[in-house]
Amino acid sequence: MSKKETIPLYKKVIDDLKTLIDKGTYKKGELLPSENDLCKTYSTTRVTVRQALTGLMSMGYITRRHGKGSIVSEPKQGLGILSLSGVTAGVGDQTLTTAILQKQAKQSWPLDFFHELNKEELRNGCVFFSRLRHINGTPVLYEETFITNINLPRFTSRNLENCSLFKILKEHYNIEVKEGEQKIWAIHGDKNISKLLDIKTNHPIVHMKRRLQTNINNLNIYSLVYCNTTEYFLQDYF
Repeated sequence: MSKKETIPLYKKVIDDLKTLIDKGTYKKGELLPSENDLCKTYSTTRVTVRQALTGLMSMGYITRRHGKGSIVSEPKQGLGILSLSGVTAGVGDQTLTTAILQKQAKQSWPLDFFHELNKEELRNGCVFFSRLRHINGTPVLYEETFITNINLPRFTSRNLENCSLFKILKEHYNIEVKEGEQKIWAIHGDKNISKLLDIKTNHPIVHMKRRLQTNINNLNIYSLVYCNTTEYFLQDYF
């Protein structure tokens, strides 16, 4: 007889409270039940309840104020774009659409490029393109992508609109991402970026610089990503 899998109680509390918030039982600005009341409801300890509340807070569902309690925030959804699987794989069952702002074109690397390049990369140049990604109709990600121009025949003629870049590279060029590095910090959006993401100028946005190494020697993918987290937060699983 196989053992029946059990869900940790704190995760059940998280799921229950998330459902109640999503349904509107607890509305934005309202208080959740106190820790004592939640302990009684779930017949558990304060440690378990606090673990659940911390999880809800990290997911953007609540804020916690000392002496007041847990206050419902505007519910947000997570984007798993921090992994090396790409944006398409990281949005789950949400509707992702992609607009090509600058079609892919061969060019020399920018003189002020954000990452040090080796001689082979400099010699081959790169393919550059930019895209604006919408999730459920909201502009969320603006990307500028640079790919080392090695073994990419007819890549500039391919349609990248509403397509996964990683899927195209794998299916047509046998190119796969193997590892990478990324640097992430908050910046104030300039006029152009703010307009693209439909936010106020100088509103904080998440900025990411990425370098992804592939199975092809010296063929690397670099990107500058600007993320509007007004309705979404970034997440990943380890």
